[in-house]
Amino acid sequence: MDNVVIAVVDRFISLNASTHDARELMTPPDLPPCSEDCPDPQKLWLDLQARWLDHILADNPNKWSVATFHQPVFSAAAGRDEKPVRGAWLPVFQRNDIDLVLMGHDHVYARGYVNADATDTPGVTTGPVYAVAMAGPKYYELSPADDNVWTRNGATQVARAAHTSTFQGITVSKDTIRYEAVIGAKWDDRSTTDKEVGETLDAFTITKNDDGVKYVTEDGVAVPGAR
Repeated sequence: MDNVVIAVVDRFISLNASTHDARELMTPPDLPPCSEDCPDPQKLWLDLQARWLDHILADNPNKWSVATFHQPVFSAAAGRDEKPVRGAWLPVFQRNDIDLVLMGHDHVYARGYVNADATDTPGVTTGPVYAVAMAGPKYYELSPADDNVWTRNGATQVARAAHTSTFQGITVSKDTIRYEAVIGAKWDDRSTTDKEVGETLDAFTITKNDDGVKYVTEDGVAVPGAR
């Protein structure tokens, strides 16, 4: 029998970004009370996951890495800003060049990148892609396009929509991740996109060669160096 080599090419990571229960989770009833230099349970909760995440991404045998969690590092809805989550995890994602970060919580749609990952070619970036999405009928309002958590923290929204429910189709192959956000419903008449249910709201492709060189390209934009 011939030897069979199985290549593990992707790693999906689930994190718990909910800080509301951090005090109960990090300080169980049988733990002796703390009287001085007491750690903040919320910070401890996020930092412990950040250390673990940094470890598994730094020593990662997989070609692709995708993280999923609820509260986003870049909030997109008006009045929302998850500063503790961003402070703990965004540096880890950037430092380890994770490929895709999928989040929710805001009841709007937004997708983009950190400005440091822009290239000289319009429609081409490197580094992680951050996406916030929702599928249900409960909607919030988007923050202003020119003044929001993204713009105030060195990031750019490539696509955004409010009052629009989507589902994501993500195809992972050896050299590419193909992402499409398809409109699943518009439960009211306040959608900010003219696209109809069943149409693609947002799409892009991440291409990475075996040497780790990676590009994120918008639809219709060629991958640099591709023949």
